[in-house]
Amino acid sequence: MSTVASSRRAEIGSQARKKAIDTAPVILVCSQNAELYLLLAHILRSEGFEARLAASDDDVADARTSAELSAVILDCAGWPSDVAPFCALLKDSRLPVAALIGEDTRAQHLQLIKAGLDEGITRPLSPSKLLAFLHGISPRSEASTLPNFAAAADIVFGPQAVVVSGKGVALAPIEMRILRFLLERQGQISTREQLIEAVWRDPHAVESRTVDVHIGRLRKAFAGLRNLGIRTVYGAGYALEYHDH
Repeated sequence: MSTVASSRRAEIGSQARKKAIDTAPVILVCSQNAELYLLLAHILRSEGFEARLAASDDDVADARTSAELSAVILDCAGWPSDVAPFCALLKDSRLPVAALIGEDTRAQHLQLIKAGLDEGITRPLSPSKLLAFLHGISPRSEASTLPNFAAAADIVFGPQAVVVSGKGVALAPIEMRILRFLLERQGQISTREQLIEAVWRDPHAVESRTVDVHIGRLRKAFAGLRNLGIRTVYGAGYALEYHDH
């Protein structure tokens, strides 16, 4: 092969790699641990994502409004500010957020859930759970409709919101998964255990109280809708209700 041909092939390969990087979903990694960031960046790159580091609140403030960002990974260990309001700030930007938390920080985990956390990943880091969270993020162009009950309720799922009878409702990924499951059950009662097994990727780490928190957030999101709601069946679980008037 000639030198010119070799150079041209290398140039084409370089352009292809650059294009792949330019179009890769960008994940903001909030951490002050350089070694952890390098590990995460390696894992993300191997799966088609691009990592971007934020080591302070100011870094996050500069990056969180970027249209390029697809999700956030928050390393709770050593973060310089209170992680719960910090998580809520990220959720204001409608970004899916996963947090790396210690095994002995259940109280902190619950505070993060109340602040809008989508996924808690207990340390030591589980790459498979991290990737399950990232691959569960809907592409920005994706929109889908569920049949039967969902069609009657006129519910369309988008990347970060659902449209119910023409009205948009912003939801976190975990709430979208809960809503999908309740819709698929066609109005039947779903127990907390069924929801945990169906919705969470690591059900053994989820408590019943966590389900209640997310159901409460769904109800709050649906507060302005007259035709859609979640009914509590005492001692049994939850059921989705739709009224066509």
